[in-house]
Amino acid sequence: MTKEISGVQFIRFIMGQMRMKLLVLADIHGRIQRIPSLAQKVQDCDVIVLAGDITHFGGRQEAFEALSAFAPLRGKPVLAVHGNCDYPAVRDVLQEQYLSLHGCFRELQGMVFVGAGGSLGHSGATPGEAGESEFSKILERSLAGVVPGSRLVLVTHQPAWGTDLDVQFFVQHTGSRSIRSFIEDHQPLLAVSGHMHEARGVDRLGSTILVNPGPFRNGCYAIIEITQTEVQARLGSL
Repeated sequence: MTKEISGVQFIRFIMGQMRMKLLVLADIHGRIQRIPSLAQKVQDCDVIVLAGDITHFGGRQEAFEALSAFAPLRGKPVLAVHGNCDYPAVRDVLQEQYLSLHGCFRELQGMVFVGAGGSLGHSGATPGEAGESEFSKILERSLAGVVPGSRLVLVTHQPAWGTDLDVQFFVQHTGSRSIRSFIEDHQPLLAVSGHMHEARGVDRLGSTILVNPGPFRNGCYAIIEITQTEVQARLGSL
């Protein structure tokens, strides 16, 4: 089942046109057996984006195993943030391998990716929790050194507050107000998140397209293409 949406602008210079295509996954939770099945879908993608919960309460070994599973996918670059179910060692591995977007930026083919890992607190029930003030600091830190007016892609595990992507149990908004404020202030072309398994979908906040690809542990993913004139998001399932 797929869903498409358009609106906004984008990147990569190919035959006179700016273009970039992303394969976006979230909430793998250590279920890496299906990753090889993405080989055909990733062929014409430029980058793989992981929006947190790469492991299920895993550490370094589990992080290495998950990231190694992506190696055969035609050498596509991977950019990622950790989730609330990832122990700090997962964040460390992402940083050591220069894959992390947590509190920093990565420029790829003219597009600037920024991000923040973790989720809002649940009384310490999961290892990768953060507060609103920490999200605000991390996101602002991620812009340090970014040229004003750059084309931005925001990657977080926690969704923004008050959208279709942060509704828990189909009733209550549980997203981050700090992340929402960042989107409203900086209007990235695209903001991808995960965390809320039941809130898979596509939404818009101002001129920013929001995408939750759904939990990859259930085979869900998204392919997102950004051109000079629009952002298109297609949700898919293995």
